[in-house]
Amino acid sequence: MGMSPLPCSRPTPVLMLTFPVETEASIRRRILDICRDQTRNVVEITRELALMTDSVGDGKGKDAKDHYQNMVKILDDFEGTKKKLLEEVASFGALLSNREDFIRLIFRVGEVADYAQGIGYRLTAVIDRSWKVDKRYTKRLSELIGLVLEEMSKIRETMMSLGFNPTKAMELSKGVEETERKVDTAYRSLDLEVLDEKIPLRTLLLIRDLSAHMENMADLGVDVVDLIRVIALTA
Repeated sequence: MGMSPLPCSRPTPVLMLTFPVETEASIRRRILDICRDQTRNVVEITRELALMTDSVGDGKGKDAKDHYQNMVKILDDFEGTKKKLLEEVASFGALLSNREDFIRLIFRVGEVADYAQGIGYRLTAVIDRSWKVDKRYTKRLSELIGLVLEEMSKIRETMMSLGFNPTKAMELSKGVEETERKVDTAYRSLDLEVLDEKIPLRTLLLIRDLSAHMENMADLGVDVVDLIRVIALTA
């Protein structure tokens, strides 16, 4: 008798699990959302700094310190958001065609916040040491930081537009540059004025240092908006 053939064994079906794959567009949207949070924080930091500068000029030391503490709280949130943003870029950045632009944007915005904190710290020294600064100079500093706040608000508007209307973002970015030029003019005018006056050296150095930091914030704002333009072009 011939042996009956063995039954053909069929391969065991393999259960294939499918996972949603994130696209570059979805990753980009999420990172842009966090970038918007960062620019909103920068506006709030600058607003508290402007209020602090006003309070110092009015001789309201307690109010000035309260505004500085508010700044510090927002800066803590800022650092947390920055860390989250860097983690997002590190995890999914390989899928982004302009990963380096986002990294530069993160650090530029961070530098703006650092300068703001430096100004706030110096203003607390004015209060703690009871340094006397002529009111006309504190008024000029208030005007200068007010222009910087205006610039930061326009940066936030530009960033808000980036996700849904890159063309609109490009248009809004021009307003940032216009405000930065106003900051530059105000800074140069104040700098020449204090150099031309016979005032104590400490006051001279303080006013020049504070105004230079404010002007640096404005310069960095232009760097930020330049990076927003680059990202808009790749949208």
